[in-house]
Amino acid sequence: MRRRSFLAGLSILPALPLVAHAAKGDLSIGIYPGTGKADIVMGDFRAYAMPFAQALAAVQGGKPKLTLFRSIRSVMGSLKGGRLDLYFVPPSVAVAVLDHDYSPIARVRDQATGVLVRRKGAIVTAVALTEKESWLDVMARHTLKRNKIDSVKIFNFKTQEDVALAMQRDYAQAGSLRSKLADELIAKGDYELWHPLPTTPDFTLMASNRMSAAEQDRLGAAAVGLNTDTIQTLQKTIHSKVTGFVIDKQADYKTIKQAMNEAGY
Repeated sequence: MRRRSFLAGLSILPALPLVAHAAKGDLSIGIYPGTGKADIVMGDFRAYAMPFAQALAAVQGGKPKLTLFRSIRSVMGSLKGGRLDLYFVPPSVAVAVLDHDYSPIARVRDQATGVLVRRKGAIVTAVALTEKESWLDVMARHTLKRNKIDSVKIFNFKTQEDVALAMQRDYAQAGSLRSKLADELIAKGDYELWHPLPTTPDFTLMASNRMSAAEQDRLGAAAVGLNTDTIQTLQKTIHSKVTGFVIDKQADYKTIKQAMNEAGY
């Protein structure tokens, strides 16, 4: 439950409680790449995420200390144990991080979108979702409830690819997918749009409130000011679309929080 894999700029981080600004502005940053990239190879993660981390740490005059999380549960374990300066996480995880004395300082420009798809003409008795508490899980549960669909079985799988495979093998007649993968599946001709999911903010950069407002502002501005190469490289580490960042300290997570409460998370 508490498995965490730690990466530093040149060394492995110890699995010990972390203190903000531990050494001359060094910045500890945790990234959960989401269900679509949870199995990213560690070496690839290091290569693709480091320019992003270095640009943020430069604002502090220090070095980045990167943590790759492979599950939502491991992020929650981090919050209860050694806490990081920054978390870059999907929207449903951002809601949970908010409750641990963190604030949003910037988010990716593009909104989170997804749909419930189903096999054409099928009577839905089972729905496949990604891991519990993921955005696709909570927003799909919210959408099913809103449409008074409460007599179906729900199965959770690790990744979106697993969800698609479950539908293809008829373990479930419907599933929740991000828009890009859903469009690809629908284009093959055997599936159709069932219900769209509510649009919400997507991946968000969360900063510890142990930082001053000025520090948070500088880090948010650094994210917004990332160059194109760094943005395109960062895109390779997460499954959502990343075309840049915007400052959004008042991002509306109410729908996501409502959906999580409805699901009992």
